[in-house]
Amino acid sequence: MAAFPNLTSMPQQPYVSRPEAEDFLAALEAAFKSPQNSPTVFNAWGIGGVGKSTLTRKAKEIHGETAKIATVSFGLTEGIDEPIPLMAKLYEQLAVKDSWSRDPFWEVHERYFDTVHQLSTQAAAGWGAATPEQVTQVKQLLKFGVDTFGELALPETGKKAANALVDKGIDAAVAGLSLKDSLQQLLQQHKATKRDQALQRLMLEPLPQLTQAFAEGLSQQANQQPILLVLDTYEKVPGVIDTWLWRTLLGNTDLSAQRVRLMVAGRHSLLKTEGWRKLHQDRDVVRDLTVERFTPEQTQAYLAEIGMTDDAQVANIGRVTRGLPYYLNWIREQSEKGRTLDFDQGNQEIVRLLLQGLNDTQKRVVQLAACCRWFDSKLIRYLTEQQGLDFATAVDEGQNCYGWLTQLSFAEPIGKRWRLDDVARDVFRQSLERDELETIHSNLADYFAALSESMVLPHSSPEDNYKNPAWLELRSEYLYHLLFSGQVDFQRPFATHMFNAHFYDASELVTIPFQAIRAEFELDEHPLLGYQQRQFLKKVRPKVLSHWAMEISVLDTILAIVSPNLRHEALYQKGSALARRALYLRQKGCEEEALAKLTEGLETYSAALNLKPDYLEALSEKGNTLSWLGRYKEAIAAYDAALKIKPDRHAALNNKGVALCNLGRYEEAITAYSAALVINSTDPDIWDGQAIALLHLKLADEAIESCKKALEIDKNHAGATYDMACSYGLLSDSNQACSWLAQAIHLKPDRYREMAKTDPDFDTIRHDPRFQALLEGGEE
Repeated sequence: MAAFPNLTSMPQQPYVSRPEAEDFLAALEAAFKSPQNSPTVFNAWGIGGVGKSTLTRKAKEIHGETAKIATVSFGLTEGIDEPIPLMAKLYEQLAVKDSWSRDPFWEVHERYFDTVHQLSTQAAAGWGAATPEQVTQVKQLLKFGVDTFGELALPETGKKAANALVDKGIDAAVAGLSLKDSLQQLLQQHKATKRDQALQRLMLEPLPQLTQAFAEGLSQQANQQPILLVLDTYEKVPGVIDTWLWRTLLGNTDLSAQRVRLMVAGRHSLLKTEGWRKLHQDRDVVRDLTVERFTPEQTQAYLAEIGMTDDAQVANIGRVTRGLPYYLNWIREQSEKGRTLDFDQGNQEIVRLLLQGLNDTQKRVVQLAACCRWFDSKLIRYLTEQQGLDFATAVDEGQNCYGWLTQLSFAEPIGKRWRLDDVARDVFRQSLERDELETIHSNLADYFAALSESMVLPHSSPEDNYKNPAWLELRSEYLYHLLFSGQVDFQRPFATHMFNAHFYDASELVTIPFQAIRAEFELDEHPLLGYQQRQFLKKVRPKVLSHWAMEISVLDTILAIVSPNLRHEALYQKGSALARRALYLRQKGCEEEALAKLTEGLETYSAALNLKPDYLEALSEKGNTLSWLGRYKEAIAAYDAALKIKPDRHAALNNKGVALCNLGRYEEAITAYSAALVINSTDPDIWDGQAIALLHLKLADEAIESCKKALEIDKNHAGATYDMACSYGLLSDSNQACSWLAQAIHLKPDRYREMAKTDPDFDTIRHDPRFQALLEGGEE
């Protein structure tokens, strides 16, 4: 038995230098001095316990006096599940929010949330309180701004794009715009926003504007002092934040040129995901460091720092800890508390080391807690009683099991609850036999299912549950534990909840357990999940991580089990999945297969409408599918049916205009576009569609005015740019026609160069050398 020396006077957290880590830290320091020539993101990654947090701590120590530092830890820092609150949490550590300073970020942030407050409390008409329906709309507005990333748009229309396909999928364009229609209507009517188009754009698409303001604010502060943003435990980051980080913050701002750097620590390399890889290939944005276990020499150096130099003892500790700094740090903590540990069995499992000094009952209670993502007193009471243990005295005569757990060195608070830290959870869960693990998780699944059911009020609808945050949290815990429980019929409840969550717009119900599992281990390598569970999660992953994408086979599974009152929605989703597949096949040149999928999708929408004839989204999608099949008269009938239900649905009016154009009924098309523009004059696609119809009628001057409107809204609108060229071509204005055509070809080279070769709008200038040079791929 080896006793620890007295370490009270030694440093609290030793640091062992590693060459690769020193190079990493040196590169970070150099990046502050020369940001234009340096990576923006410093990514330290590795398995749990290898010292990633120690490395971030060291970086903060180095730059603590010279830089401003803001830190969050995903899974521990509360309220950072979406980009906007994350930005606020980071920014408040850097700049005080007050009412007199004109900070770029706080100014936009305050304007946005002040307007949200007005929209949710004041009636649109200007007097009285907001109606419950309006409050619901505001909640949708908050969610819409994050879910869409401001990217939903209709396809180009009319003769210029009669056969074009929607890149984002049919249902995303139409269903998303249906919601956008209603939100725009609220903003155009409410006294707080109706006279301010800039504010309306902010409310509909807050994320791009707040991100730009965030980057601008960081840049201004970095002029005075470098800024380090530390994102720890990144393996737990919500998918929406990860996408926002690489796509919006880093992809659409000039932050990389400023003295602002991000340090991201987690279990997985950022470069394993496609979005990060593409960004890195384009901009060399990531400095990547794999943090490994200590070598024997580094382990010896660490132990020497804490006063342990006995060769035999050092050798034993090295074998037990396997070079993991987490375990070495735990040994240091125990030594500082004056505890003596037994290393005589050098090759014993680390779990036995961590549990050393505990009796069998105490060890079992620790294993029960390790199976929980979080625990409170009630949950530990339930688990101990399931094991036949006395909650009050089983582990200690003087305190109950919950109080005892909270005093363990590897327990940490999370809000008003507790949890075991990630490495300890991994170790203790893997120490359980498979049947023990499944029994505990089965008990936990039962507990959270019963607790969530107890919250359901008599005569409440399913929608009431899915709108209840407390019910959603408990139900997501149920789904998490269900997947580890070994239950044979796990797919049915998970798939049903997944589908209902999509239908009731409560995606967090399934994203929370899915991301929690993925944060623990890669799905293919998760040692605690069964093979069937791993395969199922890989199969449904597109649905869980996306608002609309789902495999047809998964939807067929759901159709077999979904409740009758939601079968029409499942059919609609299958129709949308078939349409997406058709788009993909057509892009690959597989026209025959694409046609088959579109036809099957049409039949599926019709089946949904048989169950629910007034299903607005299915009517709109049926119209779109008919248009893509070239059945324009039937498409117009479907759009008219949708408009009969919702006359102000501008997406249906716009798409009706497309179908009318393709039938050569241009005056009627202009009427449809004009009606759509009365409802929504800020959609550049509608203005461009109207321009196309005007071009067919040889009304070039009017078409130019319509294109100008589109380009005022979106200066890079490729369709409107091309149609400007066509308009000037009709007017025989070679200079303007070639200038606009060059811009269109720059935006979409293959598309518009090919179209211009046969477009009759250019017949009067076709022999102009400049026009010919553009067609041949000359200077644009």
